[in-house]
Amino acid sequence: MNLKVSLPKGHNESEFVFYLPFDLNKSARRTEGHLCVTENEIFVFIDGELSDKYSIDDFEEFACEQLVGCSMMVGRNEDGSGQKCLCAFTQDKFIKFAELCKILEHYKRTGIFVKETDNHEPRCPKCGMPLESGTECPFCVNKLAVMWKLIKRTAPYKWYFIGAVLCTVAAEIVGVIWPYVNKILVDNYVTPKTLGAGNGFFIICSVMVGLTAFGGLLDYLNMKCSFKVALSVGRDLRQDVFEKSQSLSMSSISKRTAGELIKRVSNDANKLQSFITDNGKDAVVKVFSLIIVAVITFMMNWKLALIAVVPVPFVALIVKRLFNIMAIRYGVVWRMGFRHSTLLHDILNGIKVVKSYGNEKREIERYTEASSNVAKASTRAETVWYLTWPLSDFIMTIGSFFVLYFGANSVLNAEMTLGTLMQFTSYVWMLYVPIRWLIQIPRILADASVSATKVFEILEEKSDVRDIENPVDLDIKGNIEFDDVYFGYKVYNPVLKGISCKINQGEMIGIVGPSGVGKSTMINLVLRLYDCTQGRILIDGVDIRNISQKSLRSQIGVVLQETFLFEGSVLDNITYAKPNATFEEIIEAAKIANAHEFITKLPDGYNTRVGNKGYSLSGGERQRIAIARAILHNPKIIILDEATASLDTQTEKHIQEALARLTKGRTTIAIAHRLSTLSNADRLLVLDRGKLAEFGTHDELMRNKGVYYKLVMAQRQTTRMKKVANAELAAT
Repeated sequence: MNLKVSLPKGHNESEFVFYLPFDLNKSARRTEGHLCVTENEIFVFIDGELSDKYSIDDFEEFACEQLVGCSMMVGRNEDGSGQKCLCAFTQDKFIKFAELCKILEHYKRTGIFVKETDNHEPRCPKCGMPLESGTECPFCVNKLAVMWKLIKRTAPYKWYFIGAVLCTVAAEIVGVIWPYVNKILVDNYVTPKTLGAGNGFFIICSVMVGLTAFGGLLDYLNMKCSFKVALSVGRDLRQDVFEKSQSLSMSSISKRTAGELIKRVSNDANKLQSFITDNGKDAVVKVFSLIIVAVITFMMNWKLALIAVVPVPFVALIVKRLFNIMAIRYGVVWRMGFRHSTLLHDILNGIKVVKSYGNEKREIERYTEASSNVAKASTRAETVWYLTWPLSDFIMTIGSFFVLYFGANSVLNAEMTLGTLMQFTSYVWMLYVPIRWLIQIPRILADASVSATKVFEILEEKSDVRDIENPVDLDIKGNIEFDDVYFGYKVYNPVLKGISCKINQGEMIGIVGPSGVGKSTMINLVLRLYDCTQGRILIDGVDIRNISQKSLRSQIGVVLQETFLFEGSVLDNITYAKPNATFEEIIEAAKIANAHEFITKLPDGYNTRVGNKGYSLSGGERQRIAIARAILHNPKIIILDEATASLDTQTEKHIQEALARLTKGRTTIAIAHRLSTLSNADRLLVLDRGKLAEFGTHDELMRNKGVYYKLVMAQRQTTRMKKVANAELAAT
């Protein structure tokens, strides 16, 4: 959220960390005000003049209060006395001031002043363009530096790359020899005065055939080496991007859609592979060729050579101007392609919902629009190029016309032979070939650098959750301790606040509380999908940040409400937890999970394909396969997140039996909205507003008549109302 909105007149951004406008004075009358914050002080400006100044340490807490028709930001002392109204504003500004209060509260609690907030519309600090799905601005990023990173990735295949370069250089040398051979042919064997000159004509023809054959061989070797490098680098890029996406923390992954990650793994890597194949070595060879041919032409006739290169500065100016334009246009193409991929992925994944609501036509229209936007963006990018290229080529051609004109006069005046003129004009055309290639650099580099930027952005991103240098491979027993744990998806806005509790080995703990209080967040922290922002979580007395992620997660089993099954057979999905399991172990796990009976009734038994996400099976069947998978995993800690929600009574009974076998003797943490499903829990952990409200057995909590008691009573009342409603419905 952007908390740097506008400043009072006469002040600049470097003076303050955050600055927000407000529109009411303390009497609720309209005014033009600004509240500005530094790391230590709060300044209140009204009509551009400083009205009040406070030290952040003057207050113990900060809050936004909603009143009738307006709101205000206040600072309070610890006992709630001495409340001070800092500013007042209309309701549309409430969210921003509430966010600022959270940052100040975080500072009071931790001593850390957060200077950057999560901006839903991040922009490049240089050009101000929106940074859509990334942290690097495609327009301001150093494109040559990005491409250098790509070139360095060819290092493992340097001998193939060098081979391709040498073959191309040799082919260029052959090309340089050709005009000289043509000169000899014309001057010695074609002009009338030298007709009938012995076997020399046959020798020249043989040389030309030999050069052609040798050039063909060089082209073959060149393409073989080039494709080896390109395919290898492309494969490495795809593999590295995929591996990095697996190691990213959940906070990093949640910022990107699956469609975007797929685009970076496949499309962008493939585009870079094509770039290396078509242009990787040419950057070296064309420059080399340009230098060699330029030296030859100037040695032959420096006057004509100067005439030939007169258009080059004008073309260079066009190239310079074209570079940034093409970068912007191809950046737009990438963004349109990203939106297209994301939309396609979402529609195909949600096809069941689409069909359920009869929205096929609507989704076709959305996809058609997205596809059309990609085509329009590509057309605009290519139009700039195809309008510029003929002009550049025409300017280059003028130079060759001047060479022909003045060269022909030299031949007519007997100052130069016809063969020499043909040789020189051939070299001029050879000089223009690399220059023409360099003209295309903006188009080629702009397109490739956008993809390269996106790929390296993933590869160079640092995960929020990382193993320490020498992590512990712990043989987990199952004791878990939360020690003053705070966590927020935004560090200054905690979801969990000061959670402290101990879970003993072999205990079953139920986590209960209203929606949004942090139940799922607690189990995400145990799995270390996120790291707590304050405090620590201990397993068997060891901070989980010191345990290797592989060791930790290999000993934790998870059964979720939304069971995900991979494309493949029932057998494949069960053995996902233990690929080397024997068939006897698989059957035993399926029997414990109450899954063996229904699996054997499937058309192909354990080899039955489950379809996309397992939707060919019922919810209860998918859940039992997930339990069998967890049993085969043989974890020390079990996490159950609404594992029996949305199931009929009979199916729930089967799953409860399976879960009872799964959790026996293991430390278990279970979440359930239906409190009756936690009747077997040893203790219940009750969360309220992110804090640990109660922790004890069912009987203890019911006697306390606190938060848990109110939840139980509310659910019983809801159950009674449903029974009455069902009875009335049956009677009618």
